[in-house]
Amino acid sequence: MTSRIKILIRNRGFQISSVIIISVIAFGLIGPLFYPNPYAFVGKRYEPPSSIFLLGTDILGRDVLALLTIGVRNSLIVGFFAGVIGLLIAVILGVFGSYIGGLVDDVLNLLTNVFFVLPTVPLLIIISASTKHRSLLTVASFIAVTIWPWATRSLRAQALSLKERDFVNLARISGKGVSRIVLEEILPNMLAYVFTSFCGIFAGAVMSEAGISMIGLGPTTEETLGTMLHWAIMSQAIHIGIWWWFIPSGVILIVFTGALFLLASVMDDIFNPRVQR
Repeated sequence: MTSRIKILIRNRGFQISSVIIISVIAFGLIGPLFYPNPYAFVGKRYEPPSSIFLLGTDILGRDVLALLTIGVRNSLIVGFFAGVIGLLIAVILGVFGSYIGGLVDDVLNLLTNVFFVLPTVPLLIIISASTKHRSLLTVASFIAVTIWPWATRSLRAQALSLKERDFVNLARISGKGVSRIVLEEILPNMLAYVFTSFCGIFAGAVMSEAGISMIGLGPTTEETLGTMLHWAIMSQAIHIGIWWWFIPSGVILIVFTGALFLLASVMDDIFNPRVQR
């Protein structure tokens, strides 16, 4: 494991993706501190980028850079909480279910397969449209409910390969219960796969939030990268050339999620023995 970590640290893809991810997270956490009221009307409408407003202003005369900092932060919040909830569902259904085996595993695997073939985007649109007031955590919960199946199948496959190992059999013979064996024996040997799954869910959640927000079904009280794009589209900013309103948020969205997927791919290449073979 130590040698693989060294290989991971020296990997160029890991280095690039890590720098991008850390930079975006730092921007989302530190940036809002410089703008106590990002929604304030501070200038004229559609002012181009200048020394006063680095990214210009929007249709209401608000500083786009200030909105971008709060948008990045809120998108990260949605992605993080959706990732945590989705990963928790995946671990319970995939890891615990596969270790218990029998009818429990069959039922949980059937449930996973059913959700796996459901059209995720229409389902997410229907769930979001049925709720009038949507907070960041509400949207994160909606996304988590629809995004966990692929992670569950991946973690289940890894857990099945570990449950018959000697150290697991020894723990079973020593009298440890199901929870202790999974938490103390199996999951510690799957941390790389768990983190990889979290990166994938995180990226998918950020993209999903942006997708439903662009059609007006995202958070109703907070600004995110998706809602910035939504209002830019609704205000015809693309057609009248107000590029500073939508390009920065779109670039951050694409680069950040791409970096997360790249990080997950690099870690899978290094830690997954089937890929190595």
